[in-house]
Amino acid sequence: MPLALPIWTLLIWTTRIRNIVAGDWSVTDLILPIGLTILAVVALVDRRRGVPALAAATVAVWAIRLPLVLVHDHGAAFKLVHTALALVSFGLAYASWRAVSRRPLVATRG
Repeated sequence: MPLALPIWTLLIWTTRIRNIVAGDWSVTDLILPIGLTILAVVALVDRRRGVPALAAATVAVWAIRLPLVLVHDHGAAFKLVHTALALVSFGLAYASWRAVSRRPLVATRG
C-alpha cells in the first residue's frame, strides 16, 4: 500500500505538468506539481520518511485546491473529476501513512 500514493501522485501531477507545458502557462504554475512529483520520487526511494511527507502534502494541497475548484466557474464534469481525484488522494494518503507508521509490536515479558 505505501507504493500506491507515490505512484498515484506521479500519474496525477506529471499529467498536470504536461497540461501546463502544453497550454498557456508560467513557471510559477509548475512549482506545485513539480514539488509533489519530487516528493513522490522521494517516497518511492525512502518509504519510511517520504510517504508521511507526501501524505501530508497531498492532504494539504487537496484541502485547499478542492474547495477552490468547486467554487470557481468550472463545468460539472471538471468538478466531478477533481472531486474524485481529491477523494482518492485523501484515501491513499491516509492508507499509505498508516502502513508506514505502524510499528511492530514488541513482545514484553512480565
